[in-house]
Amino acid sequence: MNWIPKQPFFKKKSALNPIIILGIFFVVTSCSTKGPRYPVSYYPDRIGKYDASKDYDFKYRQDRLRGKNKKNLMQNSESFDDSAKLAKLEEFADDLSRASLKKAITNQLRAMFEQEPSTPVRLGSFTLTRERLVETLEVFLKILEQNLSSDEFNKKISEQFILHRVGKGKNKKILFTGYYRPIIKASRVQTPLYRYPIYQIPSESLQQVTYKEALRLIGAHEGIKQLRESSIEKKAWRHLTREEIDSEGALKGQGLEIAWLKNDLERFFLHIQGSGMLEFPDGSQQGVGYQGSNDYSYTGIGKMMISDGVIDISQGSMQGIKKYFSKHPQDIAKYLFQNKRYIFFTLNNDEGPRGSGGGELVGGRSIATDKSIYPAGGLAFIKVRQPVLDENNKILSWQPISRFVVDQDTGSAIRGPGRGDLFFGTGQIAGAKAGHYHERGEVYYLIKRS
Repeated sequence: MNWIPKQPFFKKKSALNPIIILGIFFVVTSCSTKGPRYPVSYYPDRIGKYDASKDYDFKYRQDRLRGKNKKNLMQNSESFDDSAKLAKLEEFADDLSRASLKKAITNQLRAMFEQEPSTPVRLGSFTLTRERLVETLEVFLKILEQNLSSDEFNKKISEQFILHRVGKGKNKKILFTGYYRPIIKASRVQTPLYRYPIYQIPSESLQQVTYKEALRLIGAHEGIKQLRESSIEKKAWRHLTREEIDSEGALKGQGLEIAWLKNDLERFFLHIQGSGMLEFPDGSQQGVGYQGSNDYSYTGIGKMMISDGVIDISQGSMQGIKKYFSKHPQDIAKYLFQNKRYIFFTLNNDEGPRGSGGGELVGGRSIATDKSIYPAGGLAFIKVRQPVLDENNKILSWQPISRFVVDQDTGSAIRGPGRGDLFFGTGQIAGAKAGHYHERGEVYYLIKRS
């Protein structure tokens, strides 16, 4: 970041010699340094200090850490041998089918077989290797395939795995929100009805008119002044904001559009979800997934709308926000542009969206967590509530559930030990559940005994 010094202390009629002024000018400007475009920890093959204000691109991380950092990470962590820090459960009732659980585990194992097994990963205050995560999933999968009775299954799990409860606060709870894969009407070409494009990542820097601040020596009796001059500079696509892209057309006409949508609000929520299914006028469908993002952190518009008093807390869900904007379309741009973060997409033919851990997500079985704290590929058991819907996808009631899940994803709003995101699947029913979801629950990670 360029450092701009404060206004110079010279008075208009300075008694200082012009040569002295010039010398001071060069000393001041030499202190202005330009750091790296991204912090060290942004790059997939390096470790640096984690910056919670950024959403790191875990999707492309190859997890090949330097040997020295691996050693330090292992030395500075606690051991699973401390039984006092481990949890105990006697019953593992699961409200979903075993087939869906097998699918989630198999999907994640396929991705993890291509990753470095000796890489250390964090699980709260503990550290273990990716290899141990793989062994945990493999042993658990073999137990599932035995079709044991409930009592035999519970006994096997207690004998072969240790449990580590995670969360925040005295009661160790995790606040779960929900996300899903929407099905959105779209067009492959721009039409009067389909006017809102979704973009792929630009391949080159863009020419933008920008302004730069600079110190300049004006004259012997005027000292140094700070000037603002317009100039043509290259502005990388990562530095473009949502407003510059969607309102000012910074990417328009460069052949980056992969589809057009009917509604600007649907496009915004597609950015929030990170993936979707496009349905074209001829009835064909195609998946669209996360490709990358700009350099800005996520800003939740719901909180801003509640703070401004335009909606109350009970209306802070996705459905509540959409309902407000349907009645007040003039406010859409006002709030959407305050979230400068922008997502770029790619068309794909996958059966489902893929998480940051590389595996294909399964509705109800996949969760997202902060990957600086919890591991991609971790097996967990959760106890929480979920909504019960009527035939019109309205919430009738809430019921307690418990199930095994696989930690497969991350998200820009999922930060800290007390946050999680539950993936509900694809379509309207999943969206109805995810849009209202805001529940605290218990989470226990399972690790195979050594």
